[in-house]
Amino acid sequence: MTTLSGVLDQLIETTVVDSGDLAQVTGSTSRSVSRWTTARTAPRRDAEDRLLELKAVVDQLLGVLNDESARLWLRSPIPALDWQKPLDLIADGKYRQVVGAVLALAEGVTA
Repeated sequence: MTTLSGVLDQLIETTVVDSGDLAQVTGSTSRSVSRWTTARTAPRRDAEDRLLELKAVVDQLLGVLNDESARLWLRSPIPALDWQKPLDLIADGKYRQVVGAVLALAEGVTA
């Protein structure tokens, strides 16, 4: 069975995101993220949702790009997302929009 600390470890091990990204997406601090990775505390429900949504996006993205390209893509304004940054959209709970852009990228569709 997967634990939240395991999900966090998987995200960080990819080098696509770091603890600062996790803090940004959840509206938390890097210190809170550190506590979550060691299972000393649990995130709020909405923060947990954002982490799981980020994991889903990263999993999809790694099917299309390598770690470094995926890292840059998540932090860059993307034309297919109305020039918004994917990490910002995920933080706002709009991960489905980001997944749509990843799927379009995989199909070779660009805006």
